[in-house]
Amino acid sequence: MDTVLKVLRDPLFGVGLAIVLAVLATRVGGCLVRLTLALGSIAAFIWLLVRFEPFENFVVAAVSAVATVLVVLVICLAAIAIVAVMAIYAMHHHETRRPRQPREPRTPPARQPAQYSDDEETARLERWRDDFGELDARLVSIVESLVDLDDDLGLFRGIGRLTAAYFHGLTPHLPDVRRIGDDCDRLLLDLADDLPESFTGVDEARLLALASAGSYLPSRDELEEWVDDEIPWYGYWAVRALCVHRSWRVTASVYAKIQYGRVQVLQCLAAPQF
Repeated sequence: MDTVLKVLRDPLFGVGLAIVLAVLATRVGGCLVRLTLALGSIAAFIWLLVRFEPFENFVVAAVSAVATVLVVLVICLAAIAIVAVMAIYAMHHHETRRPRQPREPRTPPARQPAQYSDDEETARLERWRDDFGELDARLVSIVESLVDLDDDLGLFRGIGRLTAAYFHGLTPHLPDVRRIGDDCDRLLLDLADDLPESFTGVDEARLLALASAGSYLPSRDELEEWVDDEIPWYGYWAVRALCVHRSWRVTASVYAKIQYGRVQVLQCLAAPQF
């Protein structure tokens, strides 16, 4: 005991201890301590795994359980992916490959020449353009209200909010979406009644068919023609995957009808004969 006290009272011991503590207080010293502890933990783990059979059995059982859970998760994700791909393919096949009844040729009805001046025709087209723009703004505001992307939600909260918005976020807004769709159908009927009188490139039958169609998902070629740009295949199929849900399919159909009507009006405004 006296020897220990003598060593502790030695000034050299105090200086040496102060140097050791100063080194440990630095960033390098802290890193060395953490590295030593990490290496010691690994060495202790390996020593226990080699020397004690119960510990080895526990580690093997734990690793087996974790591996089993991971394998089950991978199988479930693969099954969900396969079902989603099959659903998208079936929907696309049903829409593009269904038999169509041959249409009998019909004579276009006789139309009286348009009784509108250039200014009146311009005003009518601009009014229709503004009406379609208003419908587009109303529909986009509904979709944007589902998820507030301005907040810093974090990864998991953001994924949770997007999932909730996809599965039941549109349900309370469906009456408003359907009202927008009814307004769009009335505008398409107005276009079918008036535009063919002045513009020969307007497809009256297509406008009437869209106005009465319950669902309308344009093809990739039609979308590229509307936006005048190439759409990546993965982007198109991602949108089709979203439309597997009924609420999103209804919303996408209304949006597609609005864009079709707006494109028809803009093409008439830019027509050479006009």
